[in-house]
Amino acid sequence: MTKLLAVALLGVTSVVSVAQTLEVKKIELRDDDVVINYSLSDTVPGRSFSVNLYASRDNYINPLTQITGDHGLEVSAGNDKTVRWHAKKELGDNFNGAVSVEVRARVYVPFIQVDKIGTTKRGKQKEVTWRGGTRQNILNFELLNAKGERVHVVPNISNSGHTSLFIPPDVKPGKNYKFRVVDSKNKDQVVRTEPFAIKRKVPMVLYVVPVAVLGGVLSLLNSSGGESPGDISDPPNPPD
Repeated sequence: MTKLLAVALLGVTSVVSVAQTLEVKKIELRDDDVVINYSLSDTVPGRSFSVNLYASRDNYINPLTQITGDHGLEVSAGNDKTVRWHAKKELGDNFNGAVSVEVRARVYVPFIQVDKIGTTKRGKQKEVTWRGGTRQNILNFELLNAKGERVHVVPNISNSGHTSLFIPPDVKPGKNYKFRVVDSKNKDQVVRTEPFAIKRKVPMVLYVVPVAVLGGVLSLLNSSGGESPGDISDPPNPPD
């Protein structure tokens, strides 16, 4: 694997439009990872970029997925950017060959605008609406948790501006969930929604309260001075 990565380091290139400049400043091999340090400048201040890595193994068609650092959507310009490609995870232990890597940056312009989703419940349908795009867009809705991990996918949604998405009951309740919406035919067209929370279908308090009430009743019966239903009084003594 080390030999493979050494070859890959020699093949890192950058692609960016004329108004912007992306310079690969340093490339390092750390264990089974390729670490690329780059700078990104722009003639128009305040704009953000979509930065992704591509590899020669599929002729630079699909972006690499096992990467961390300054990549993805809404990356700001700057002189000290770092992206790390976890090559062994991406290619597998049995990969044997040479591969080149390409860094691409383009001005980030969302191809659709997804409306605020708000709190939703697992095990139920959630109505989602959006604007923009074309009729040719076929959308995949990928549910991401707070760590950015994909936990559920709803594929092949037509660009009708609205859909009803089912949140599986096994999704963990929590905050900072997002949908990543990707054009199934063009992986460069991608947006992320604002964060939202997922709650249980039935609040936990409704499971706890009946037990607490039952416990209170039992406690009341046990602590009362009265006789319990199972105790039978002795009969009175007969008169002399």
